[in-house]
Amino acid sequence: MRLRGLLVALFVTVIGGTAAAQAPAAAPQLIAVTHTAYSKNTELFAEWRPLIVGQATRLTAHLTHTVDRFKPYTEGKVTLALTVASAVANAEADGPERPGVFRLNVTPTRVGTGRVVIDVSASTGPEHFVIDDVPVYADVQAALARQAPAETGLISYAKERSWEEDFATAPVTVLFGGAARIITVPSTAVVRSGAMAHVYVQRTPERFEFRAVTTRRTIGNAIEITTGLRDGERIVVRGTETMPRE
Repeated sequence: MRLRGLLVALFVTVIGGTAAAQAPAAAPQLIAVTHTAYSKNTELFAEWRPLIVGQATRLTAHLTHTVDRFKPYTEGKVTLALTVASAVANAEADGPERPGVFRLNVTPTRVGTGRVVIDVSASTGPEHFVIDDVPVYADVQAALARQAPAETGLISYAKERSWEEDFATAPVTVLFGGAARIITVPSTAVVRSGAMAHVYVQRTPERFEFRAVTTRRTIGNAIEITTGLRDGERIVVRGTETMPRE
């Protein structure tokens, strides 16, 4: 009986291993596309699945008031126009699904490279954003063929969570020009651990790089960064203490 049990167990193991080996690999999935833009007082973080002609696609527009602490839009109307050559597809949201989150369902009618125009009408004033070079694909296979691999090693921090905290981002400050160029950040942006200094560099409003930097001197409420940051990069300047380190 014991030998029979062992044989049965071996048979089950072999069959199970064969079935696992024959199981088809998971089909590749489309990765969401994102775009971030800023006006004087607003951050637009748009996210959507790659556009396929004839398929309804939901674009999520996260809208944030960027005065001091970042706060979500709690009201407003958002309209979207996708133009590819002479074909226009429209969508609108009469208000947020929840604070800061506006859903826009758009169905492209033509393959090609288009432009997305997003207009916001709110009590704080109108906003206008343009996203150029937006591709519309013939089918999913065409979209997958052009898809770049997902970036790894970044820290996730959801917009909803950042809206709940005392949180803000800002571009690095560049003083002077040429060889005399100095990059500074607010002292609140620098996270110290012993002799190490880091800042959170924004890749998208929900994805950040925890990057090592070299500091030099304090200039008022700012700290000079000698290595680790570049012109045009945006960093977290409020709320670093609530963000994960990895």
